[in-house]
Amino acid sequence: MGLFDKLFSGHHGGGRGHHGGNYRDSDHNRGYGDGSNIQRPANLIACPSCGGANQPGARFCQQCGTSMVATQCAKCSTVLAPNARFCGSCGQGRG
Repeated sequence: MGLFDKLFSGHHGGGRGHHGGNYRDSDHNRGYGDGSNIQRPANLIACPSCGGANQPGARFCQQCGTSMVATQCAKCSTVLAPNARFCGSCGQGRG
């Protein structure tokens, strides 16, 4: 492929391009990147903190390490957010 072809043939390089010819435009939009606009198989669970995909039953996020198990307030049993240091309902420390 000549220089002219490389410059003007678009992202995929015309023929085989940098993906070896086995590439679809949809491959750019799989959604497994930064957590925004995530498209994942139905059986995976999103991390409440970072949005990373995790297997059902995982105790901790594979991406950020946040606990995937819901934690309840010891005083009032309200479910606490993963990064909460205090209960939003009664003010009890996470402990």
